[in-house]
Amino acid sequence: MTIAEILDESTTQLSRAVLLDRARELGELAWSRREETERDRLLPDEVIEALHASGLAKLANQRRWGGAEADPMTLLDVGREIARGSASLGWIYSITSFHTWYMAFTSEQLQQDVYGSDPDTLIADSFAPVGRIERVSDGYLVSGEWRFASGIEWSGWVSVGGIAEPPEGGEPNQLMFFLPRAEVTVRDDWNTLGLRGTASRAVKVEKAFVPDHRAFALGRIAGPGGRGPIAEQHPLWRVPLMTMQGLAVTTAVTGIAQRVIEEFTAVTKKRVRWLEPGAQQREAPSAQLALASAGTQWDALWALAQKYAQEGWDAAVEGEWAISDEERAKYFSWRAYIARSSVELSDELYLASGALALFDGHPLQQLFRDVHAAGVHVGTDRGDAYTSRGRVAMGFPGHPFH
Repeated sequence: MTIAEILDESTTQLSRAVLLDRARELGELAWSRREETERDRLLPDEVIEALHASGLAKLANQRRWGGAEADPMTLLDVGREIARGSASLGWIYSITSFHTWYMAFTSEQLQQDVYGSDPDTLIADSFAPVGRIERVSDGYLVSGEWRFASGIEWSGWVSVGGIAEPPEGGEPNQLMFFLPRAEVTVRDDWNTLGLRGTASRAVKVEKAFVPDHRAFALGRIAGPGGRGPIAEQHPLWRVPLMTMQGLAVTTAVTGIAQRVIEEFTAVTKKRVRWLEPGAQQREAPSAQLALASAGTQWDALWALAQKYAQEGWDAAVEGEWAISDEERAKYFSWRAYIARSSVELSDELYLASGALALFDGHPLQQLFRDVHAAGVHVGTDRGDAYTSRGRVAMGFPGHPFH
């Protein structure tokens, strides 16, 4: 049964259950290979092949390319379940899902270039507009180096950011330039605290020619005006840009934090209190308090994540393509809260887990590193998010990223 067929089942509950079963199996496969992943700083081929076989990598893609056009709530729930098993795989799923979502707004010729010969291909990207761009006849010469290209090792294409005049003319703004993976050089700089398996390496090009149809003005889809007929056809492509981008960078942390709670519970049930012969750590009020506090915090952040996805979807279904500055700032603050709360509850449980969690191979040590790596994305920066919401409330412009 294909992903699209699952979502066509008569009950959404059944459909979601099937998808979550696939996500759970996928996550646990990746968890079983975590030592290899950490050592190689790369998810094993077996895991990536299983991701493709599950169909979950295509949930946010158009049905004409074999996708499912799934709603944000489904994307969130599936991503949480994958990340609960593997932070790195959950990150790859969420980031590449966002890439396939916004591909629907690009030119037909570009979509044919990317998906025509391989509808299952993944797309890596790096949005930072740091490229050196030269306008030439019928296209651009693109040079530069971009870091954090998550999924580049398994992608057929990569898009990179730069400032230039759009192909149709007008003021220079941020464009995304699409290149076949074979035309870029990958530099292995991914020696990191966490999310090691994502292999989010740097990419470099020098005067690579990008034809006009492979240059995409990202700002064009920030509002309703430039989204084209796809937004008329399906509400998924009326969901605000930053709502979808926010899902990509917050989904993984919720699953990691959930796994932290589970692993802390399992470790604590077996742990003996060395300074109190015969006493079990699970009997300690401090351990019980830490677990209850973390569980309650996770319940709150997960409820907010679900509300975030649902409100974005409801607005799209109702045709509210553009949201107010107040709403944009609110959602930015929600993303920051979800990410920071996930990190904070993980920190508290790690500190309560005992000295054995210091060692490589201990599940809580790896989860501690992964949640911190996922929590530092610029899209969830608490300082920018909270001050933006406060500025808007006081009548000032908010942060441009909100």
